[in-house]
Amino acid sequence: MKKLLAAILAAVTILSLAAPALAAGPAAGSQSYAIYKVTGNPVNGDGRQFNANDTVSPGQTIYYALPETMAAWVDSASNFRLSTRKTSNGKLIKSIKLVEKKLTGTSGASTVYIPNQQDPTGKDYAAYKTSERRAYLAVELADTAVPEEVKVQFTATFTAKKPVVLCYGKRKVSEGEFEKVQAVNDNGTTVNTLKYLRFFDGKQNDKLTLTGNLYVANPQEEGDATVEVGSKGVTIKPERNSVNEISFEGADTVATLTFRANNNPRKFLARLTTSWPTAALSNKFRNTDAVIRKFSPATIDATSRATLSLNNPFAYDEVDPEDVYIYTADSKGNLKDITRTVYYNSDEDAFELQTRTLTTYILSDKRVRTTTK
Repeated sequence: MKKLLAAILAAVTILSLAAPALAAGPAAGSQSYAIYKVTGNPVNGDGRQFNANDTVSPGQTIYYALPETMAAWVDSASNFRLSTRKTSNGKLIKSIKLVEKKLTGTSGASTVYIPNQQDPTGKDYAAYKTSERRAYLAVELADTAVPEEVKVQFTATFTAKKPVVLCYGKRKVSEGEFEKVQAVNDNGTTVNTLKYLRFFDGKQNDKLTLTGNLYVANPQEEGDATVEVGSKGVTIKPERNSVNEISFEGADTVATLTFRANNNPRKFLARLTTSWPTAALSNKFRNTDAVIRKFSPATIDATSRATLSLNNPFAYDEVDPEDVYIYTADSKGNLKDITRTVYYNSDEDAFELQTRTLTTYILSDKRVRTTTK
């Protein structure tokens, strides 16, 4: 009996040692993967693929290319049901959906690589041109004024309405479940490994769950910076105990923010738009030639109040600077007349004011009714 037991134990040991070389592929039934294991690294709207751990700017759509069998599968709603979840910092995700499109953008055609088998090496990727129309899982990101990087997490779950087999990359079901590959160790021993070609073998109601992470942050500059008007903005890391100057540029300089940072200044988002946010606000100035300077709300950590210089928008309209009225508007569109607190700098042809917090400013050639005096 002892000899028999020893033999059984020996056999079990041999099988367990052999298991890593012939590890089982994806089990049938519901499966869950990090999304890049199936789709490869994400792609931006210009068709450029980037590392999944790279920082991405807010206010854009990120795409994940689907393998060919999966693209064909999701082409018909009769095959599957999609449900999505925003599991962390979900406010930064506007939508998660399937799309079919070309991703050429301004950069022209480029190449996207996705895994052509399980745990690929450098040669085991399928290549696609972004000029080709392809199926993607698209994650649309919202804008944010948060100056720090934010980790966004999401899941997309596909529930099969009927049995289906999905393969990596350009693989086809007819190619089988795996390929056997031989490799020689440093000691000269030959080891057989299996390269699995399928990632989902599901029956009706089985689920394929893809989980993803994105690291979202606005571009960052230290100290002096130039910000393009109408852009998504720049996160400013002020140089402490020094004078910092932020210039907001359109066709010409629109505004300049100057301040001496304190000993421990916080980052802030510098963003400026000249578009009216609501019709209700613009209607209050409907009989004027008013312009708006809407800054992303930000508090400036300075030793004294920062100087905000708003260039005169009426320089070529023969409007006397003394006849210009300046207002602030809060998030509800309530107006406050701050004209008396603003200084006109004739040398710079700009209106200057002292502030610790950026907000929305409106410069008008006519006086309008305000809700706050």
